Amino acid sequence: MKNSNQCSLLTKTPRILFPVDFSSRCVLAARHVKAWTDGSNAALSTLHVVDPKALGYSPERNDGSMYHDLANLIAKRTADLKHFSDHYFGENVARHTILSGDAADQIEHFAKHENVDLIMLPRAHQSIVSRLLRDSLTARILHRSAASVWITEHVEAADKLSINSILCAVHFERDLTLEAQNYRILQKVLTLAKAFQAKVTFLTVIDGREEDTTRRPANASLSSGIGPWLTRAHEQLGNGAEFLRQTGDVVSAITDAANRVAADLVVVGRTRPGTIGLGRQSRILKIDDAVHRPILSVW
Repeated sequence: MKNSNQCSLLTKTPRILFPVDFSSRCVLAARHVKAWTDGSNAALSTLHVVDPKALGYSPERNDGSMYHDLANLIAKRTADLKHFSDHYFGENVARHTILSGDAADQIEHFAKHENVDLIMLPRAHQSIVSRLLRDSLTARILHRSAASVWITEHVEAADKLSINSILCAVHFERDLTLEAQNYRILQKVLTLAKAFQAKVTFLTVIDGREEDTTRRPANASLSSGIGPWLTRAHEQLGNGAEFLRQTGDVVSAITDAANRVAADLVVVGRTRPGTIGLGRQSRILKIDDAVHRPILSVW
């Protein structure tokens, strides 16, 4: 990874949160967390959540032995997390914390209380059927947290730590909330490009009634707010950015573009509240499943 201590990933000294469940996914993701922490000169927190209900403890069981067992478990997990953090990130680099309760609730609370900028969350595959029955931890965090979230379902294949090429998918229409999100995405990509000295490709996907692929969005899109956004992107990135428009299915178009530009990271926005889908933030999870690259989602 390029040395980028002089430029943070975000507009302030970033705070990165890495929830740890001691799975093989977390072990594999730790090198990515270290690369982002070192590259951004960030403050890193590791967090493990002990969920009494998931461990079979019932709230109705109000006795001393339950609290004794939980206290012993929390003490053990505290030592385990300290060892994990020191081993993978360096001694006393990460601030390690143990909380008790529902994992999504505690991660959301910690991220909000500590003003976390980025949550790094490797995830397990979830089928369409399981998404219909129950939202995953990742989907719940994506839906509820205002922090940016780094995810990948394919952490075992994501062996490249440097970021030389960023693909950023944006969508434009007459919607002020979407326009605000697009500017947040642009700011995030600008800081990432500077931090990693990466090339940026912006992609907007249109329906199949229009031409297949062009280098710039059509003038007809100016009314959707794309004009000022493009101007700012050009001013900040100059020749360091490429602008693509592609037709077809969003997931397929992003996957195809990611392959063409050899993207190391794909940046997307969150699904806005009220959007109907197969579970919360299902499109981001579908993109993650398809592109085989880390995804950075921006609220």
